[in-house]
Amino acid sequence: MKKTDWTIEEGEAGYNTIIHCAAPCFTAFWTSGADELADIDGPCWTNEGSDDADALQIFGFTWTDPPPAQADFERLMQRAATAIDAWIAARM
Repeated sequence: MKKTDWTIEEGEAGYNTIIHCAAPCFTAFWTSGADELADIDGPCWTNEGSDDADALQIFGFTWTDPPPAQADFERLMQRAATAIDAWIAARM
């Protein structure tokens, strides 16, 4: 099995967890579907996906390392979305 910097865990009530295990390390919740956005309080990053059902929200960040600058954060979130998409695809 290939080692990855990402750990993705299924959670309860539709809120799953993503952990980035390399600098900058963080843990956050994620969910999918545009309807879920209304229930999220606080900072949230969204990848719109191909339609409303495919939208990903990453939120509730806990940073172990200092958070990156905005441009680096955007790149990191794109990588997080790719990791989540791969995790979802592996379960289909």
